Amino acid sequence: MAKQYIALVDCDCFFVSAERAFNPSLEGKAVAVLSNNDGCVVSRSKEAKALGLKMGEPYFMAKHSHPDILYVRANHELYQKISNKVMNRLKSFTDEVEVCSVDEAFVLLTGLKRLYKKNYIEIAKMIRESLYRELKIPVSIGISSTKTLAKLASDKAKSCGGIYVIGNAKKNKVLSQTLITDVSGVGRKIAEQMRAECIFTALDFVSRPDYWIKANFHKHGMDLKNELNGISLFKVEKEHKSPISIQQTSALKEFSSDIEILRKDLIEHIRKASQKARSENVKAGVIEVMLRDKNFRVITQKTKLNIATNQEMEIIPIALKELDKIYSPMVVWRSVGITLSNLIYGDILQNDLFNSSPKSNEKLGKVLDELENKFGKDIIKIGKSDKKKVPSA
Repeated sequence: MAKQYIALVDCDCFFVSAERAFNPSLEGKAVAVLSNNDGCVVSRSKEAKALGLKMGEPYFMAKHSHPDILYVRANHELYQKISNKVMNRLKSFTDEVEVCSVDEAFVLLTGLKRLYKKNYIEIAKMIRESLYRELKIPVSIGISSTKTLAKLASDKAKSCGGIYVIGNAKKNKVLSQTLITDVSGVGRKIAEQMRAECIFTALDFVSRPDYWIKANFHKHGMDLKNELNGISLFKVEKEHKSPISIQQTSALKEFSSDIEILRKDLIEHIRKASQKARSENVKAGVIEVMLRDKNFRVITQKTKLNIATNQEMEIIPIALKELDKIYSPMVVWRSVGITLSNLIYGDILQNDLFNSSPKSNEKLGKVLDELENKFGKDIIKIGKSDKKKVPSA
């Protein structure tokens, strides 16, 4: 197999960078972006990091310990728009782009030397300069022969001028300096097993013989070893990957035991999840309602739908009943959410012989989507009304 050259483009402090792109007056200032409803810090500028602000620090603590930092409430709609612009700009250089998240994408560089008449470092520099010049988004770019090494290189790039290459000459040195817990694909359970076997760095791991890795970590372990050794197993996948589930949740504005507040938030999450499902052309066969209390204890209630759907008008009444099953007025709740799973793709579904409402609900869902596309998000609010009997005369 011909050697691949893969770049991981990672937007630096993306939420803060997006806020600065939208509001240039924030440039050079210590800025932190807060999670929904001002829960905790989810993004920090380098100036805020230098002041000692920690990622995930609760806002009520941070505003007292670091009062000189400017705190901004997250605007995920803005971040998604800017992310789309970043990804589209990357795709203008090559169509071999795999979008990993809102702020990361793999780019296959193989073959671009001939097109641009530049080496791979010069191409990375061209991409980096273009993203900042046109979108004001700074990025770090890591280059190597595999996705796993490109990810490690992008982490290095953040402190090495924005571009870092891991080739054969420096691979082992980098692996010796990399904690195994910092390697993509090493989860908590695997990391604990590795520590028990005295594996602390990436080099410790790749130095173990194949038979031992196969016996202890099976195929996943061998794939990881090959990737770290520069043998590319995972291609840059430019095709859109459909989700296996859709989840919507966020913290309440204030902790609450009020069922009506929980219902209102749940309905809003269902609306957003249903809209996402329609955009992906999927329908859910199972819904799961989640409640999280102030101590982060999670309670869920799952139910299988008779007919898969992506219509909020069909999901809401079922979800509210499931919410009632797990709700307790004696508990203080911090968040509520919905997960749509057992997704069915396309339009091939078994219809309900005795229910003609799905078609009308689909038309309504389409209208809601069209209204939001035309007039903006949250133009329509879905509420819950309790039908009361009219007193007889």
